[in-house]
Amino acid sequence: MMVEMGSELAEICGIHAGDGYMRLRGKGKGEVDISGHLEEKEYYDNHVVLLFNKVFGLEIKGRTFSRGSYGFISYYKQLRETLMKLGFPSGEKSDIVSVPKLILESNNKEFFSRFLRGWFDTDGNLYFSRRISGHYGDFKKKYHYYPVIQIATVSEKLSRDVSLMLNELSIKHFIFSYQPKDIRDKRKYVITINGVDRLEKWMRFIGIKNPVKYTRYLIWKKFGFCPPHTTLEQRKDILNGKLDIYSVIKGL
Repeated sequence: MMVEMGSELAEICGIHAGDGYMRLRGKGKGEVDISGHLEEKEYYDNHVVLLFNKVFGLEIKGRTFSRGSYGFISYYKQLRETLMKLGFPSGEKSDIVSVPKLILESNNKEFFSRFLRGWFDTDGNLYFSRRISGHYGDFKKKYHYYPVIQIATVSEKLSRDVSLMLNELSIKHFIFSYQPKDIRDKRKYVITINGVDRLEKWMRFIGIKNPVKYTRYLIWKKFGFCPPHTTLEQRKDILNGKLDIYSVIKGL
């Protein structure tokens, strides 16, 4: 089976790289399991499920799993075979996953952007920091105003592949690695994108579809800062004027 890469499939690859797991059970049987945090139900129902259904002609519906996550399981053979043809392994993939060659070698910036969006939406984090010390004004010391995009992986290959794509999109970034204190944990590779200009470039070229992350961006755009440790529902209420943002800060 030949796989024809497209922008929607590129995003699916990013989603699978972040939240996916594929199991093969012999004689052509197996499943693809895609799931995330329970708070991401809206992202799954309104974007991920619709995207998979459109690309593969499926009728998947999201559900809550007993393990405390939300997503779906598909037994559709063509989905498994497509992911396998693209280089995704069966079983544990976290330390060997990489960007499919069809994306990486395409030199297609739209493919790069869509993969990065899928991966960030599932595995990334957007937060805002403040300045605790130094010669900064009261606002910067009190409020979390400085944007940081951060994505971590235990796959060195994936971190290198992503760095190449970010360079092609002219998005400046940094990569550092560290060994967790627990020696049983795998070494982590962290990609960091700091600052207002880089966040805005990310939004122009890549974007965010996951409301858990996107509402943080919207609050920052509206107020100039975004409090940490808020829930998705709190952020929605703040944006809708139902909750005073400053009352949330006092409660932290």
